[in-house]
Amino acid sequence: MNRTIHRLLLFFITVTVTVPSLVNGQTPKGKEQEITEADTFMQREDYAGALAIYNKLLEKSKFSSDEDFTLLYKRAYAFYGAGKFNEALVDINRFLAKTPDPQAKLLRAYINQELGDSEAQLKDLNEFIGTTPDNLELIRWRASVLMTMEKYADARRDIRKILAQDPNPDIQGYLGLSYYYDNQPDSALTIFDEAISSNPANAQSYIYAASLALEEETYEMALQYINKGLTAEPANTTLMFYKGIALVQDEKTEDGCRCLSKAFNAGVDDAGEYLKSFCYGVE
Repeated sequence: MNRTIHRLLLFFITVTVTVPSLVNGQTPKGKEQEITEADTFMQREDYAGALAIYNKLLEKSKFSSDEDFTLLYKRAYAFYGAGKFNEALVDINRFLAKTPDPQAKLLRAYINQELGDSEAQLKDLNEFIGTTPDNLELIRWRASVLMTMEKYADARRDIRKILAQDPNPDIQGYLGLSYYYDNQPDSALTIFDEAISSNPANAQSYIYAASLALEEETYEMALQYINKGLTAEPANTTLMFYKGIALVQDEKTEDGCRCLSKAFNAGVDDAGEYLKSFCYGVE
């Protein structure tokens, strides 16, 4: 989990336990101590230890107080931290039915991210961003969800909002990808070219552009991007791998196989398949 969001959620958990609701005028001392112990386990990310306490407390609970539902939220977080996402979803949904808290919706979005439910993620992200419209981290998350859902025009709106405040070439490259996946390769290349022009030392922009050119089978164009990228970053193994592909596909087999061998020896395992296909017996 992103550390900023992780701290935000833990802050919510810690704060809620410091002001428990009273049952019959007081909170039993033993229960308060157990909650404090579980809270300590949570801060240490010892989710198994926290779950043992939450399970015990919730077994006795009749959900007659806000404190009981707070424990349900805590257990949902502990289940999430322990990788038990279905159990976490059950608890957080029950908590939210009682208390529609934005932080809990954010946790549910993380749970649904792990469960691969993009629609549910998007619903909670939209609500949370509605309360914090300038949170670029969450907007970036929503853009990635929209890309996964193939809602590219919506993703571009978010990406452009990010670029207005954080004009870095990596985000610009992501904008280019949104056009490419949306079957607009010319627009994508225009964005990649702009990213290269604004920051020619950033190798990732050349990788995006070269990858697109390889997909389009325009190998000479791919080599132009690759060679410029290798000038900026000579040790980039992805660009070396791409150069090998472009060369062998362009029937420059000997030079291409040398590049593929360099990439494979540098740890690019995918280069092995191209070596088998194009370079068997080539020195």
